Amino acid sequence: MTTATSIREWSHDQKLAVARLIQFILVEYEYKLGTEWTIPYWQKTLLRIGLGPEDKDTISSFTLEQAFAIVTKPVDLRIDVLLDLLSIALNVDQTSTKEEKAPASIIYDARTRHFLFCLTLEMGLQGTELLVVEKSLGQQMYFSLQEKSKGAATEDRSSQMNSSAQVAMNENNSKKKLYRWLATGAGVVGGGAVIALTGGLAAPLLAPFLVGLTGATFFATAGGIALVTSLFGLTGGGLAGFKMHRRTQGLNEFGFQQILVDKDIPSIPTLTATICVTGFLLDESDETTTPWIKAFENNRQWNDTFCLEYEKKTLEELGYAFRRFLTNQALKYAGLEVAKQTALQAFFAAVALPAALLKVADIIDDPWQIAVDRSRKAGIVLADTLEERVQGNRPCNLVGYSCGSLVIWQCLQELHRRKIHGAIDNVVLMGAPVPSDDLELWKNAKEVVAGRLVNCYTKDDWVLAYVYRLHSLETDVSGLEPVPFDGIENIALDLDGHTSYRDAAPAIMAQINLQ
Repeated sequence: MTTATSIREWSHDQKLAVARLIQFILVEYEYKLGTEWTIPYWQKTLLRIGLGPEDKDTISSFTLEQAFAIVTKPVDLRIDVLLDLLSIALNVDQTSTKEEKAPASIIYDARTRHFLFCLTLEMGLQGTELLVVEKSLGQQMYFSLQEKSKGAATEDRSSQMNSSAQVAMNENNSKKKLYRWLATGAGVVGGGAVIALTGGLAAPLLAPFLVGLTGATFFATAGGIALVTSLFGLTGGGLAGFKMHRRTQGLNEFGFQQILVDKDIPSIPTLTATICVTGFLLDESDETTTPWIKAFENNRQWNDTFCLEYEKKTLEELGYAFRRFLTNQALKYAGLEVAKQTALQAFFAAVALPAALLKVADIIDDPWQIAVDRSRKAGIVLADTLEERVQGNRPCNLVGYSCGSLVIWQCLQELHRRKIHGAIDNVVLMGAPVPSDDLELWKNAKEVVAGRLVNCYTKDDWVLAYVYRLHSLETDVSGLEPVPFDGIENIALDLDGHTSYRDAAPAIMAQINLQ
């Protein structure tokens, strides 16, 4: 396939056609992205691709069919469009990098990412092709930074860059590690759209740099280094190096563990990140990571994946309480009663719970209440972390089950309260112990999520129905039923119950197919 190399080579009609596609997506998704983002983005992008106010009427006169035809024939510009729009958003396009000074900012806003994803699909491409473009540009930036920063003062670099990242790059000079790195598919996807679409791999610093990055001298400046390390979340060690140095919000433990493609291969940062949160520990403390290793097995080369580890002792006690509760004879008796009802929720909606069930409340009630308290507090600390951009100036996905969903829920409410937008791309809640009928709270959550907000539930969740009913006459909980709010994706799951989420996480994530 023949492609152009940059905006400068596009004809005026091609620029107008690209602008028409951009305009359509911005209007179509304005309700999600917000005019405070769409209007400045539109103005900035028009300027960068070489159009002005005088072109407004001409842009609108194009039909979508005409615009699509122009960007695909005789030259297919679609991959180049994504690459150039991403570079414009990051301020690393040719216009931004032609000067020696660093750009004002290098931020990959989650709203920008969602816009690009929608544009990718509208242009008839697959979502994975945006992932390839992100990986190509992100890694070229990273390697260009490494190359350009060799001449920078040691003290300047050490104050900005995480030492472990530098060590990883030094290790990568070994040919043996380089070939192994490439063989795993973790290497650079370089050389422009042709290599990207054919799946070819090019060695770092050998492939042609994209969008003029080779000549971008700002990478050698302290300001340039600071901006790029902040983009990737490398400053101060990022999430992997984050430790709660003092007791915060009543928590004793709060940190992150990164899931690597291969522990022996240098980790090259990506333009997106995901944080996973386990909500209970049934057997071992490493369950904070094990459910997610397989769940993100095919995504880790595109996305930096981290697992939040908080209050593991509390979550272990909760898991033990779950096991005791589910094997209790009183519960088995109650199960016979449920069989007579039309649904689990109808049984728990009774004015008074059966005495047999109330007798086993002490098994699960205290561990649950403690876990809920710690999870809400962890959600506030997670909001602090995201607001400080410890994860980097890049979009972040949040995925969790059980009390892990509560951590995320509390975080979203806190981000809304603080008016923090553009940090969160997609969110997946599984078996969430949060009200399904408080639509104002769901509205708040949706406003800080640029992409998809997914609620996974099962109507056969004994544990969630019971613990929720103990403290409320309401049984409207999102882990048991769909949320009746526009924009929320509700996915009904066929699970045996609450404790099944641990083992079902990989299948659930495969069904959702986050990109």
